[in-house]
Amino acid sequence: MTSPLLSRFGRVAAVVVAAAATTFTLTGGASADPAAASVAFKAEHTDRCISSYTAGQLAWRNTLPVPPPEPVTTVKVTGEVALRNTTPCAPPDGAVAVAVFTAYSGRTVVDTERRSTTGATKFEFVLTVPLVPTPTPVPIDRVTVQVCHAPITPIPEPGPFTCGDISSYPI
Repeated sequence: MTSPLLSRFGRVAAVVVAAAATTFTLTGGASADPAAASVAFKAEHTDRCISSYTAGQLAWRNTLPVPPPEPVTTVKVTGEVALRNTTPCAPPDGAVAVAVFTAYSGRTVVDTERRSTTGATKFEFVLTVPLVPTPTPVPIDRVTVQVCHAPITPIPEPGPFTCGDISSYPI
């Protein structure tokens, strides 16, 4: 026969183990990154006969071994960009939708990426802070997203673009 004290100790231990297992499961286990965060983004543009959009997720985190609060040094971007003909008029030949992603530290641009399509394209890339000219990177504090149209392919640099509004995502 088991003593009441031992039985009570066993029940308390079982509750503690169950609570720890639940916490471990809900937080994603020991490998969960509490500093990682993400937000959905979307930007659109309509110009005469064509319309386009980009949508997806921005996930940011620090990749440097520094104590909290950690500066954000990378932003993983996943999503899609699409060109659509939403009106009865004919779009120009060779029309291209271009999604432009810009990472900032204050007012300084630290990285820019473009993804373009003549239809619909999924993408995944990382905006990062360069370690040059200083070995201590500045933090990314904002990412902007904008969709533009170019009338021809390949897209000329910097290009004759018409662009939609800029969507800004502070970090």
